[in-house]
Amino acid sequence: MSKSRMGWPADGHGSRAVNGGVAMAAVSVAAIGLLAGCGGSSAAAGGSATAAASAAGTVAAGTGAATPAASSAVAFIPVTEPFDPGHPARSVSAPANCGAQETTLAMEQCYQNKTETADAAIDSVRQASFTAASAAQRAAINAADGGWLAARTTVCDKAYQTGGTIDGINITSCLLDESTARLDALKGITPPEAVLRSTDSTSPSDLSWYTTPEGSRIAMTDTQGDSAGGVIIAWVIIAGADGFTVNPAQFSYRDGTFTDTGKVQGPDSAGHRVAPGTEYQFSVDYSRLSADPGAGKGSGGWLYAPGTPAAIWR
Repeated sequence: MSKSRMGWPADGHGSRAVNGGVAMAAVSVAAIGLLAGCGGSSAAAGGSATAAASAAGTVAAGTGAATPAASSAVAFIPVTEPFDPGHPARSVSAPANCGAQETTLAMEQCYQNKTETADAAIDSVRQASFTAASAAQRAAINAADGGWLAARTTVCDKAYQTGGTIDGINITSCLLDESTARLDALKGITPPEAVLRSTDSTSPSDLSWYTTPEGSRIAMTDTQGDSAGGVIIAWVIIAGADGFTVNPAQFSYRDGTFTDTGKVQGPDSAGHRVAPGTEYQFSVDYSRLSADPGAGKGSGGWLYAPGTPAAIWR
């Protein structure tokens, strides 16, 4: 069941339900692929340099390691913010609580400043790996970073489409969530389980999003009850630069030791590949909720756990 939606702006970002970016033109999936493949004119130049280096025999025989000359031919491409172009991302001061600012513009600027600071930290982490990388590895780093940056804009724009001024706040907050998730992943940090707000509302502003380390966004909405006293939940996915493969087994209801894995409604969505920058929904009927010994206590929630529990909606 498809519904229009928009995210719930949350400050503090402990829930990883971040929103982000001033209203910017959505980047098409084709643009994402182009950026990921080319990384701009600099990445294209790097690709040509890599090919030339290979043709010149700059990869040491039997080792696969590029010579310093070959590696240095591929220059690092730092993050350049769409909302602050003309220079690489840099650390910028911002108020501690963006949601507490008095105007829409001030909130958006606060989220943008925090996003740019996070992106500057991403560049620092990437440059450390870049320095020791081969020419091919350097080209791959530039391509991955360019693809992620383009997809970030698309994902956040798709999540918030009410047409109101709140979209700008939500989008800029989303950008920060995306950058925070990526920075943690590059640092090897596993965030604590995110606790988000569940809803049965059809208003897009009431959805609460979780951002995966790869940049995909996940939300849920309670669509209706079933004849057995259970609940049918619609899970919403917006795929990041790497796409998203649906595994319904990762989406369940949990209350302490009680778990209801539910039953997927309609066509089996297992293994469905969500293309970068696109949205997909699938529904699960959780019909065993009445067997929950903690039912009525409000302690249960809808869980996304792709291994280690990542987020729960209550």
